[in-house]
Amino acid sequence: MKFYLICLVVFVSSNRACQISFDHLDTLNIIRQGYERDIFNLTGELQYCPKSLVPHNISIRNPILKRLSILNVSYLLETHRFNVTVLARLIGFSPLTIQFYFHDGIDKRITPSTEINATEQQKLCSQTSNHQQEILDNCPTLSFEDNQYILSQTVNVAIKRHQTIIDILFMSVVFFLVTMGTLCIGCQLEINQLLNNFRRPIPLIIGLFCQIVYLPSLSYGIMKIFKLDNSTSLGLLSTGSTPGGGSSNIYTALLAGDVDLSVTMTFLSTIVSFGTFPFWVWLLGKDYIDFGKAKFPWWNMFLSVTTLFLPAMTGLILRRYRPVLAHRIARYLNPIAVGYLVFILTFGVYINMYIFYIIDYKSIMACCFLPWFGFIGGAIVSLVGIGDKKKTIAICIETGIQNTAVAIFFLRLTFPAPEADIALANPILVSMAIPIPFLMLVLTRTLVKRCQCCSKLLPIKSIQEEAAENEQKPEKALIKELLEEKQEQNEFARL
Repeated sequence: MKFYLICLVVFVSSNRACQISFDHLDTLNIIRQGYERDIFNLTGELQYCPKSLVPHNISIRNPILKRLSILNVSYLLETHRFNVTVLARLIGFSPLTIQFYFHDGIDKRITPSTEINATEQQKLCSQTSNHQQEILDNCPTLSFEDNQYILSQTVNVAIKRHQTIIDILFMSVVFFLVTMGTLCIGCQLEINQLLNNFRRPIPLIIGLFCQIVYLPSLSYGIMKIFKLDNSTSLGLLSTGSTPGGGSSNIYTALLAGDVDLSVTMTFLSTIVSFGTFPFWVWLLGKDYIDFGKAKFPWWNMFLSVTTLFLPAMTGLILRRYRPVLAHRIARYLNPIAVGYLVFILTFGVYINMYIFYIIDYKSIMACCFLPWFGFIGGAIVSLVGIGDKKKTIAICIETGIQNTAVAIFFLRLTFPAPEADIALANPILVSMAIPIPFLMLVLTRTLVKRCQCCSKLLPIKSIQEEAAENEQKPEKALIKELLEEKQEQNEFARL
């Protein structure tokens, strides 16, 4: 795992006498440098220390070893510069305490330029004689222990995760699978059914209510019950406020739900989210975020609409003008859906394994409860309001599955690293928790069908029913029509 690394230097005062000056500091006293791999160097030098003291040793203390490992420490006696080589292990903040040890001597370290820019207190400290009490009075940052002077200063190292080629490959594969799945779904859509969703809007209204109102409220309730920290709360809230995800259509088709209703809900929720997403973030997250500095991913939301609309429309066109080809493409939906499930729960978990080291059990439970209780709540509301099995499946899945990419882009654009990286763990973990119940359902159904004892519990179809279903298969009906047309053309040609 690769990182970009930045260091936030914590100073008590900018005018301290005898201090450590770190290189490449900006106006916020932050060192912002990117490094290849996981290794970086922290460099600096001593400033405004007594000329009567000479450093003879340096030590580094790191209380959070799981985040950082110190590989090497070096310093040059002539310039009093130091270099610390550190290995980053985990994103987040990790304090480093640097200690210089001095003994009596003659120090010619301070240059005329630094003398010009020094304050009166700093000049007084640098020109102090070797008298112990005078040094301690004029240089309050120094302490005296074990017959030596000690200068201690803490640096808070902030580690942010760097996007690697593997991450890009993972997102590309996910995008490809969702796009192909949506294309297969489009080949199964019927325009009349889509229009019926607007003519009879009750299921659509219930589904959008669950997505737009119920799930953001659920995320806020979970956030308060578990008493999550600011970063985790923002990650969970932004995830619950996002529109429906494109993968919901694949899951709906896999579980034999109303695909037309699912696609319509996903499309409308994405359009409506241009207003609802910032509204919920402002209303429920104003205690955790400066709304004036928030940057919403409008372009990403527009791309979500486009990536849903284009494959679905392509499938509709193929179904209208190339019905046989459309049916053959639609047959790949189940393999794509199963492949998507397996890919997310294997490779997706592997490349995001780091989040399990930075997130606690409360956050894991909260991220799992958000989609799972979303499924349950959507199912209960739809059963009470509609009672239709296929529409219930569609609303249930649409409620629990959100477009986590919108939340990820929002957090990345709004917050600096590593706060954004820590918050990103929540939508990533939610996306990992979503497929678990579906995989359990698919495996259970497969085992029940293959188990001789359990298969007896399944309804047995008669020979007549199976024959009727085979006759009703679109591909066979279309092929039959094409053969009849060809025969008619041949007879007409003979005449």
